[in-house]
Amino acid sequence: MFPVAGGRANVGFGLPRRPGVSVRPMAAQWRGLLERPPLRALLGNAEPEGHHRAWPIPADLARAPLSQGRVLFAGDAAGATDPMTGEGIGQALLTGVLAAEAVAAAGSDPGAVARHYRAAVAHHLAPDLRFAAALGRILASPAGALLAVRAAGLTPWTRRNFARWMFEDYPRALALTPSRWRRGAFTGPGAYPAA
Repeated sequence: MFPVAGGRANVGFGLPRRPGVSVRPMAAQWRGLLERPPLRALLGNAEPEGHHRAWPIPADLARAPLSQGRVLFAGDAAGATDPMTGEGIGQALLTGVLAAEAVAAAGSDPGAVARHYRAAVAHHLAPDLRFAAALGRILASPAGALLAVRAAGLTPWTRRNFARWMFEDYPRALALTPSRWRRGAFTGPGAYPAA
């Protein structure tokens, strides 16, 4: 949920896609979500003003092509979307930068450019997206979700760093990929000031 102009908000929810499962049942789930007391308390007397829309978000970096001939795919076209949250703006920007760097580094050989780009995407994004997919499977169970919420809320440090991790102040799997560690990676000011 995020605010938009005029005191309005864009509210959405996501479901993991499974083969053979239509997005059509999401409309009924949407109405049910709007009636849940915690969400109703948050939204107050707000009412939907438009149609409910549902569409799949490509979140499978391993299945989408990264290149075809002289074309490099970035963002949604590359499946570079967080499978846990559906977020993809940061991944889209990063894949765009990596594509430009691949062209600059490898020159006019399309094969070399594609290899350079695939390696860069694998280094920068693949560990985070695999980690998010695995965590999403854990959070899909009530017990897994409860355990994660309890772990995140243990101390002020865990709460603060869980929020930083969730808002991608640093890459999701950074702690598990030492090859990407840089001075200040975990301790920078972050996107949101500490409260």
